[in-house]
Amino acid sequence: MLTLRTSAHIPTNQHRRSFRLIPTSTGAPQARAGVERLLQEWTRLLNAEPRRAWLGDRWSAHAGRVQSKQSRRQS
Repeated sequence: MLTLRTSAHIPTNQHRRSFRLIPTSTGAPQARAGVERLLQEWTRLLNAEPRRAWLGDRWSAHAGRVQSKQSRRQS
């Protein structure tokens, strides 16, 4: 039996053919699910760049700490 945790597993959130002869509903209304997916995608895209910058800053800080430890050990 196929188990779907969320409707995100189904690309278009529409009725899908199953191995039976009748279409199987994914359970989410088409119009609202499309709008919610679009809003979630915009939120993800808007959050991606600040997160990338934050991660870059964190890695730079980490590299600085590692470098200073190595220079103290060599001294």
